[in-house]
Amino acid sequence: MAETEDLEVKIIGGHNGAPCCWVRCGMLAYVDKKTGRLVRVEGNPNHPVSRGFVCKDRVTHSVEWLYHPAQLLYPLKRVGERGENKWQRISWEQALDEIAEKLKEIRDKYGPEAIATCEGTYRSDLYWARARFLNLYGNPANTFGPGTICSTNCVAIQYGMLGTNTHTPDIANAALIVLASRNPPESLPLHWHVIMARKRAGKTKLITIDPRMTEAARNSDLWLQIRPGTDVALFMAWIRYIIENELYDKHFVEKWTNAPFLVQVEPRKMLTESDIRPGGSKEKFVVWDTVTGGPAIWNPQEMEYEPKDTKPALKGTFKVKLADGREVECKTAWQMIIDRVEPCTPEWAEKITWIPKEKIIESARMYGSIRPACIYRGVALDQIGINSTEAELCKTILRAITGNLDVIGGDHMTYPGPVVNGKQFIRDAHLQLEDKLPPEMKKKQLGILEHPVQGWPQYDITSKYYKERYGVPQCMSGHMFQPPIPYLWRAIITGKPYPIKGLITFGGNPLVYAANTKLVYKALKHPGLELHVVLEYWMTPTAQLADYVLPMQSKMFERPYCGTFEDFHSAVAVWDAAVKPLGERKNEYDFFKGLAERFGWGEYFPWKDYREVIDYRLASIGMTFEEAVKKCIIYTPIEKQYEQINPKTGKPFGFATISKRAQIYNYTFELLGLDPLPKYEEPVESPISKPTLAKEYPLILTTGGRFRPQFHSEHRHWGYGMREQHPWPLVEIHPETARELGIADGDWVWIETPRGRIRQRARLTTAIHPRVVNCEASWWFPEMPGEEPYLHGVFISNANVLTLDEPETLDRECGNWTNRGLLCKVYKATGIDALG
Repeated sequence: MAETEDLEVKIIGGHNGAPCCWVRCGMLAYVDKKTGRLVRVEGNPNHPVSRGFVCKDRVTHSVEWLYHPAQLLYPLKRVGERGENKWQRISWEQALDEIAEKLKEIRDKYGPEAIATCEGTYRSDLYWARARFLNLYGNPANTFGPGTICSTNCVAIQYGMLGTNTHTPDIANAALIVLASRNPPESLPLHWHVIMARKRAGKTKLITIDPRMTEAARNSDLWLQIRPGTDVALFMAWIRYIIENELYDKHFVEKWTNAPFLVQVEPRKMLTESDIRPGGSKEKFVVWDTVTGGPAIWNPQEMEYEPKDTKPALKGTFKVKLADGREVECKTAWQMIIDRVEPCTPEWAEKITWIPKEKIIESARMYGSIRPACIYRGVALDQIGINSTEAELCKTILRAITGNLDVIGGDHMTYPGPVVNGKQFIRDAHLQLEDKLPPEMKKKQLGILEHPVQGWPQYDITSKYYKERYGVPQCMSGHMFQPPIPYLWRAIITGKPYPIKGLITFGGNPLVYAANTKLVYKALKHPGLELHVVLEYWMTPTAQLADYVLPMQSKMFERPYCGTFEDFHSAVAVWDAAVKPLGERKNEYDFFKGLAERFGWGEYFPWKDYREVIDYRLASIGMTFEEAVKKCIIYTPIEKQYEQINPKTGKPFGFATISKRAQIYNYTFELLGLDPLPKYEEPVESPISKPTLAKEYPLILTTGGRFRPQFHSEHRHWGYGMREQHPWPLVEIHPETARELGIADGDWVWIETPRGRIRQRARLTTAIHPRVVNCEASWWFPEMPGEEPYLHGVFISNANVLTLDEPETLDRECGNWTNRGLLCKVYKATGIDALG
């Protein structure tokens, strides 16, 4: 609709929890010209991606959300004990003065490593401001959050394999879409709208891998009902089938991956020129030349073999003489992959996954033969603990060997864009001030010795080649760069390896979203935590355990926005503020700028406000804010980046890796001392790995799936239309299982694991396996008292009371914990416990 005499129309975008998801759909905000109040929100038909589509169950309640009486408007300081819900209103000046003073005291007494941040994934376009402040402070990037189990681990893994990531599957052009434990109707409605339009037109086929028959599964050509936590076994069987039946893209595998490179068998080591020639390079690789019957060299800088007419063997085992005179057995990386998946037959995978072998074969044949195809990443696979990294290794290998990387209809690789008229946009990485961090501080980042992929160890390997390829820094301010959060709680409680004395929490509610809720509570209550600051819209369970709670502007309505999606995406999204900030709400830039000025670092935050920052960034591509807002998204698409010609050399750029190739044998992992190839391990808590425990806890629990209209821990308040649509937490149980347990549909039931128990209402459905139950995650009850012991009901129905986060159970590479595939029992609640 056009602007009227009474209403002004502002171009805005959707944002996580305010009150939408992360997709950034385009919207129009209608604002009363006289009062300045938001009147309604609609889809923007001119948005280049969403084209007017919005989630009506969320967007239509935007006005009620923004003006809900529970929204925080003024800074608060705790006056009682943590958890007593006693606060006094203070000014921003007082809050920033006192917080800065305490941060100085902590730095001087315990060192700059003794503070941390705790965040939500994709909840801000201002993580660079936090990184800017922490790098000046000297902190080793102790920046924690749920990103470890929410895609950012996959992004980090792919940076090691591809030099960038495949965050955007091209569902609009794919002939086959694999939903790998992804349920777009609940998690990504816009994308589901696109998928179903193509499906109805007969332009795409759909495979869904999910323990539940979701709406996506019901609309699929093939549904694979998998045992939670066993996806790696399925994917390894796919790899085996595709290779065995020669369905792989031989040209791509030979020319654009490191499949031909030789790997010493024992000890396992990918050979470089320095291994076979005195004085040779460690950045040139060795192949077996079928022409000469001996070793030859791949030179990434020249993008050619030495000698140039080399024809490398793709398979095979060879004897190679090293520079020290020893002769060692070597195999090609492709042969190493073949050997690794050799046992992974459909029959083997059937026993592990519960999927009939016929369906395993059919799904592998479909993915191997239908082109182009994309694998839509599902965060469920980031939540299967010790198998999470293995799942991403498998998916990236599959994308590469089928030739679906960075092609139309495949898995697009992102690059640091946009580039407009040859001018590079100022990315988050340009603003993070990484060079201000003393190098010796890097080794103090918590958890990275145990889990090196989402921290400095991998970053220091991959960033060189990223900058060499793209000419811009790799981003360390987003959540691809994130140590595992279980180490934060233990450092607070034990003081080991050093104490965390200060914590800044924003864009998230860790007492709800983090595993092992009881341990999180113990940490946030611990007297050793001398400062806890929460930046929030609402008074949450986490905020109740803070010392200061500061009100934040909503990203959709109260401030302009300019984001590259933590530099994961090639595009930049820009929109305007719809209304003036309510009360005394500010944004993260204001907060970190205010702290920096009190440390004497004002020169590093030279822009007076966030709008000035946006103008500065857009000027880099010769664009004004007004022009950018009209475009909504600024994007310069590039297909097959690796084939683009480098004008300096006249040869292809290749991939942004050390070898300039896709590293399906993950050489980055080898350099980190990790296994470069995927392997399946039985989940840490399953009927097979824990048969004795399974006698007491006979059911398999999965949790963490999305459900509308809620989004993670958001939208639990009554009064703005979303809680009313989905009022109570639900656990899905098969009717046969429920009948055996004496449970009827709608009953309140206990769900119990060795960590504790919670209550939810039973939803009986044949869409789930009789041995599996699915309970909703992240529940809390804002209507309950905020003081202890209630804390807004955080222990009543919150699934993270049930999850485990012991370090020995975490994924080795990234530190993922387990939400999917735990053991549990379910029984009917009685008496007072049965009351909702």
